[in-house]
Amino acid sequence: MGSMPEKVKLKYSLIMFLAGGCYGFVVPMVRTAQSAGFVTGDIMVTQYILSAATLGIVCLLFSRRKVGLRDSLKLLGVGVTAACVSFCYYQSLALLSPATSLTLLFQFVWMGMVVQAVRTRTAPRPVAVFTALFVVFGAVLATGMLDEGVSVETLDPLGVFFGLLSAVFYTGFIVLTSRVATALPAVNRSLFSALGSLIVAFAIMPTYFARPLLAIDPLLSVALGMVGICLPVFLIAVSSPKLPTSLATVMASSELPSGVICAAVFLGEPVSFSVGLGVVIILAGIVASELESLRHQKAHKR
Repeated sequence: MGSMPEKVKLKYSLIMFLAGGCYGFVVPMVRTAQSAGFVTGDIMVTQYILSAATLGIVCLLFSRRKVGLRDSLKLLGVGVTAACVSFCYYQSLALLSPATSLTLLFQFVWMGMVVQAVRTRTAPRPVAVFTALFVVFGAVLATGMLDEGVSVETLDPLGVFFGLLSAVFYTGFIVLTSRVATALPAVNRSLFSALGSLIVAFAIMPTYFARPLLAIDPLLSVALGMVGICLPVFLIAVSSPKLPTSLATVMASSELPSGVICAAVFLGEPVSFSVGLGVVIILAGIVASELESLRHQKAHKR
């Protein structure tokens, strides 16, 4: 990836940061839907129906770009990867505590660094490694995993498997979004990605229309679709091709601080000292990662 002006790189980093933050807003909405008796499949289908419909309308109005069959299939595959993140994460939640499942998902931070090292055949810089580990440590605190006193003996192996697999798929989603059909406008790529995810969601919940969340609670459905899928997927499609994978995954870790804050504000959940400290550590790691990346780019130009 060629160098770009520092202001431009900062702009795309902030866009990725916002994408991660959008996912955090989903926490109170998903819990609201679950408390009303809706299951994972209900939520996923609702999200992807609205996301695909919205992106389709935007494409018709502003970007009627023809997408070839090959690119279409590749982008559908990207969407399948995104849906697999949700499926594996929710499977992990069924077997482990939310804190443990989220901590496992957040392993995508260091996985992104490994992928970049393999792709570029260059060892990551020590500062970048430290920053990634710093963010992962912050995630362990921010999820409240330590507050629960979790031990290795109490962990369900299958739950751990699905949790780590969700991290692998999330890393893959970010990588694929940065590489597949990048010559196409972001909104077109996002549309086909959403359609691929919708196919998987319907496979998980083929009886969705027997009791559709979309019809029962339209306002919640729109919020889930727009903030939970449509906006972050589009923002990732815009920013990920412009960023190194390691930086993109670190910036996307804004999801956890956002989720903690939203749960506290909208659900009234208490925030312990360790959770608050974890949020601060993650945000500090994000800032440090951005500063280190810009500093490295400046030194490379000299």
